[in-house]
Amino acid sequence: MRIGFIFQRNYFSGGSFTYEIAMALTFKKLQYDTIFFVYNESQRNSLARYGIDAVVLKKSLSDNIIRNLLRNPFSYWLPRKYMTIIEKQLKSYGVDIVYLPSPDVLAMDLIETNFIITVLDLCHLDFPEFPEVNFHREFEMREELYKSTLRKAVAVITDNEYTSKKISQIYGVSPERIHIIPYSHISTVYLASMERNIRYDDIRKKYSIGGEYLYYPAQFWAHKNHVYIIDALKILHSRGLIIEAVFSGSDKGNLNYVLNYAEKAGLKNYVKYLGFVSDEDKYLLYKNALALVMPTYFGPTNIPPLEAFALGVPVIYSDIEGLRDQVKDAALLCDLRNPQSLAECVEKIFHNQNIRDKLIEGGKKILQHSVKDNKVLEILSDILDSFQRKLKCWKSY
Repeated sequence: MRIGFIFQRNYFSGGSFTYEIAMALTFKKLQYDTIFFVYNESQRNSLARYGIDAVVLKKSLSDNIIRNLLRNPFSYWLPRKYMTIIEKQLKSYGVDIVYLPSPDVLAMDLIETNFIITVLDLCHLDFPEFPEVNFHREFEMREELYKSTLRKAVAVITDNEYTSKKISQIYGVSPERIHIIPYSHISTVYLASMERNIRYDDIRKKYSIGGEYLYYPAQFWAHKNHVYIIDALKILHSRGLIIEAVFSGSDKGNLNYVLNYAEKAGLKNYVKYLGFVSDEDKYLLYKNALALVMPTYFGPTNIPPLEAFALGVPVIYSDIEGLRDQVKDAALLCDLRNPQSLAECVEKIFHNQNIRDKLIEGGKKILQHSVKDNKVLEILSDILDSFQRKLKCWKSY
């Protein structure tokens, strides 16, 4: 049996790319034959540094026409020959089942290929007011994708019980078809690949960072809530605690707003935007930070707290349902309604080494008790073994 693992993200996609890479490295350990596919050459180049060779899927303008036909409510009347170029390529490589490590509209277009799909979050339902899940009919597109694919999938992968229950309740997916692979596994696998390339440069000198700083590696979406950190920084400065905020990540449309916000707050020289940094630089930025601060609205789980746990960095996180469950007592939780809350968390970490040490130790314990690599392989093998038994009913291999 052959699996087609299809990457949707590239190196500049942040945490979602981290997830896809870690899952790909895990799939390479499975007994099944896996071919990795990408949509463009840039993605292919991104994977090379991780020792992953991939096939670039060719696209055709005719695919847009076929795709619209297939998504028509009456598409079941179409002749069998109507199939996208992408699916024809997958079939030419002998792919029996497609694994989608991110939500991918490709799942809506597969007419002769089974698939496993991943649901990273349902934040468009939790916080529909944010532009990235609301504007330009993004909300409707997500709903169309999930409603038309989740119940059809061989399996749905998510990372936590909170999202698993919502998938079942809202989209009517049988709980037996939903499988949980926690992000803690992802973080461990990814960091192991990253640490091999570390050179211990003077990261402060490289980025002109003067004193203590709070680090936040996140793409500039509105829901990432960078402005909350700026508000807290202003409170800290008014109390004589001069700390910088260091942001890294790609701009998704909110960068200029955040930088202008910092300038209006009189903190232009204390808010540093580094752009998208390499994995190696991100590693060192973590290691030298006073704390990771992640006041995001979206979750319920995120990768940066797990990276901070693994690297021995204190974490300050959003006090929101689901998110607090990810970090338990291994992080200080801040009230997103009040930046004073974040300021107080920063003061605790800055002035009290015992609190700092306790948080670091708590993070290590969470990772120690997380799902191990062999358990993840067992989950994936069970899904694929079950499918292979059914596949034998109509196809020999």
